[in-house]
Amino acid sequence: MGVGNILLYIAISLKRVFAGFFISTLLALPLGFILAGALPWLARFIRPFTLFLSQIPPYILFPVFVIIIGIGEGGIYTVIFWSSFWPILFTSIAGISQVDPLLVRAAKAMNASRIQIFFKVVLPAAFPAIMTGMRTGLTMSFFMLIGAESMGADKGLGWLIHNAQSMGFIERIYLGALIVAAVGALLNFILDFLEENIVDWKEVAEEQTV
Repeated sequence: MGVGNILLYIAISLKRVFAGFFISTLLALPLGFILAGALPWLARFIRPFTLFLSQIPPYILFPVFVIIIGIGEGGIYTVIFWSSFWPILFTSIAGISQVDPLLVRAAKAMNASRIQIFFKVVLPAAFPAIMTGMRTGLTMSFFMLIGAESMGADKGLGWLIHNAQSMGFIERIYLGALIVAAVGALLNFILDFLEENIVDWKEVAEEQTV
């Protein structure tokens, strides 16, 4: 097993993770904003159903995904989407719902538009919760990917571990586990870096809530 192959498997796995995570974020965030901001009664009504769906392990649904989408990349992306969608949705709803109403009223008193209120008040205040959901979703999707690749892929870190188990290559199993742990830790570090050093909304939100 050469270094080139390992780097290729890492790149393939990360491509799958980021693609599925991007799609789930693209759908979960706007849906969470709408449910929490415009339709809070609907969010409360469907909460038991969404909680039930979120508790279903993606591995159980993998055969269903294969039947509907087909074996291979489609099923893998669906597992990633399912794993990251729910944490992002729930935390975005919770973050928006917990915004201090006094901040919104103060912005309205200063004749701020709805768009200004959302981007200048609501979103900064909800950002810490949203970022937590995104970090959780990305971490869960990465580790769920490993299992999905072992069932429906011919390349990637999950396939590497599964193939090593099938062939009895114990050292490759440990190597794959170490790589998975290292890449997972790196992804979490990157998200922490982005939250603390690039995006300043969190600091704004903390100052507003003091």
